[in-house]
Amino acid sequence: MLAPLPLVETSRLLWRTRGEHWDYEFICVPEIPALPAWLTTLEAMVGDADAGAGELRYGLLEIDARGPEGPRSFPYVAARFLDPARKDWTGRQIQHFAVWFPPVPPEAVESLPGAVPADWHLRVLDGLAGTYGSGEVFGLSEEAIRAWKRSHPESRAASALAIVKNTPAVALLDGEALPARWKRVPPLKKKPPEPPGAGGLLLAGAGHSGKGRRFGCFTIGAMVFAAFCQLMVARGAG
Repeated sequence: MLAPLPLVETSRLLWRTRGEHWDYEFICVPEIPALPAWLTTLEAMVGDADAGAGELRYGLLEIDARGPEGPRSFPYVAARFLDPARKDWTGRQIQHFAVWFPPVPPEAVESLPGAVPADWHLRVLDGLAGTYGSGEVFGLSEEAIRAWKRSHPESRAASALAIVKNTPAVALLDGEALPARWKRVPPLKKKPPEPPGAGGLLLAGAGHSGKGRRFGCFTIGAMVFAAFCQLMVARGAG
């Protein structure tokens, strides 16, 4: 059995939501584990969950790592839920898509429902009040969004990520665990990103020098010339 897990840190938090005047996007992506893109993974975790039902999910994310270490597994808990207070500019309730990767070994995944409070996502949402809930992120006006590119070197989304990243760790120690509310989902498997320069005309072993690219261009030129010669021969025979 796991002891109650005390803190949620943004370095292990995945969170997608919207603002009062901007549409759904990621406001927090984890450092552990790290993926180049998270949308399809998040959809597989909670995409079919009912935001109004309060369903809690948990499982394993398996990432095929290159090298001798092999695949790595990361236990997670996830929830899709409605914000109890915030609405967008049309009056619709804000939805949140939240995933936390607690620092526990993969073999402890079955103990998560007894170690994580059933309201963990609401506690984290409360902890985000000073960052996500601020006028710089959630409450940013439509006028400020339209004028953003003219007055800021970074994108509005990147600014929101940086602000939310500074959220202090959220304590969970006094929450109540309700194991019956949790649903175990099948393991999710993800491949690591392709290394830069993989595929295309850059031949294996050519590295990042220009040799592979030059050879590829030469090969294409030779193929085009051969096709041209065949066309001319066919015309001459006709």
